[in-house]
Amino acid sequence: MPRAILLGLTGGWAAGKNAAAALLEERGWRTVDVDRLGHAALESKAAEVAALLGPGVLDAAGRPLRKAIGALVFADPALLARYEALVHPAMNALVDAEIAYAERDGVPLCLNAAVLYRMPHAASCDAIVEVRAPLFIRLRRGMRRDGLSLGAAFARVRSQAPLLALGRRYAAKRRILLNSAGLAALERALDALLARLGLSEAIPESRSKAEP
Repeated sequence: MPRAILLGLTGGWAAGKNAAAALLEERGWRTVDVDRLGHAALESKAAEVAALLGPGVLDAAGRPLRKAIGALVFADPALLARYEALVHPAMNALVDAEIAYAERDGVPLCLNAAVLYRMPHAASCDAIVEVRAPLFIRLRRGMRRDGLSLGAAFARVRSQAPLLALGRRYAAKRRILLNSAGLAALERALDALLARLGLSEAIPESRSKAEP
């Protein structure tokens, strides 16, 4: 049985990768929200994270407070690296399980991951789509969505610059998807990109509308 298609999807904070993931799902792709798996991995490592960042990053029930964690780690690259060393191995194991499931089912899979370029799975992707948007649009979207101040939003963008720079490693398989003119334009651009990649027909017709 041939290996299932693996598409990487990434992008900077508030660039619109989740909107692109939703469009892929409409087209029959199975998508894995790696951020969600990261939340599950964080839950499993709550005690270790509290030991690193302090007890204030847990609520009264011992659950991680992601906004409190983000405020600390995104302001300190060294601390961010230590945090990721705790959480990412557990997250990667969950991703491995999702890929194995897709392989058994023979279903093309999209990994929707902000941290894709730091994941070992990036090397296995048949193609990587990086969603980009102008800075002022990202700031406006992200401030409204996450309730951040302008300074905090800039800090979030700056914290991701080294991560996105790692995308140069995958220049041969990386394609840029611009998201600067609304959802309809993003949809058209995504369809055109899938066609250029030869992935427009990746989903069997019998499955494309059958899965949620």
